[in-house]
Amino acid sequence: MNKQFEQEIIRIKEDMERLVDKDMKPILEAYKRALNDVREDIAKLYVKYAVDGALSVSKQQRYTILKQLENKLLQHAKEIGYIDLGHTTKILEDVFSESYYQTAFVIDKGIETAINFAILKPEFVKAAIEMPIEEKMFSDRIWDNKSKLVQRVRKSVEKAMIQGTSIDKLARDIKKEFGSSAYESKRLIHTEVARCQSQAQNQIYKDSGLVKKVMWSATLDKLTNPEDAVLDGKMWDIDEEHPSPPLHPNCRCCLIPVVPGWTPTKRRENIKDSSGKKPIIDYQDYNSWKQSKNIS
Repeated sequence: MNKQFEQEIIRIKEDMERLVDKDMKPILEAYKRALNDVREDIAKLYVKYAVDGALSVSKQQRYTILKQLENKLLQHAKEIGYIDLGHTTKILEDVFSESYYQTAFVIDKGIETAINFAILKPEFVKAAIEMPIEEKMFSDRIWDNKSKLVQRVRKSVEKAMIQGTSIDKLARDIKKEFGSSAYESKRLIHTEVARCQSQAQNQIYKDSGLVKKVMWSATLDKLTNPEDAVLDGKMWDIDEEHPSPPLHPNCRCCLIPVVPGWTPTKRRENIKDSSGKKPIIDYQDYNSWKQSKNIS
């Protein structure tokens, strides 16, 4: 296996992971806005109902307060959910397409004859990213996460009213719940990105007509999951049943295509020139390659 080839395939995965961190900002900002709004509501509760720093309310008042809070939380959850869903969908579409084309480029630049690949149609990409995993689509998991946030914050406020919790402690508890939900959103996106990338690369491996085997590559360090480490370096035929990343949340593995004779120097173009010959050309940078293949 050419080491440069392996590193370039791994680099595609790393680039896609960085894309997630960059595009998470609007989602995190939505969480922050909702948290600040809930904090203001909690502060008003303590101004109105606090006695010696603790909430003092009747059973009927508690029911009314919790109902109003739950309705407000549901509104926030809906707002965050739609922002999360919109940005996650866009991220996954970009990751699938870029993983497919960038992998095609890396393979193509190291062989003499141009590879086969498809111009991805939007409906194909949409179907790929919406493929259910364990009977749930990524959108279901987004809404499940928001529903859990509503219930956990409601429970924290109810507990504060029953136990006489101070406003400072309740504020910390609520901040923790919002932080946990935001972390789950980020973890979900990373997991879905890994799945879409793996799916896109498996697709180009098959479309290329060149890849006969794939090799498991795990990031080996003190954080490596044992089930990942045990697979590192193992190979399978492309049509053989084999595991695909991610095996778990935060999985850092990928499948490397085995392409004998890959050397990134020059290759023979499939298209004949004016003399009727297929010229041997220097490989291009990715953007020039996309343009030459009419990929928008």
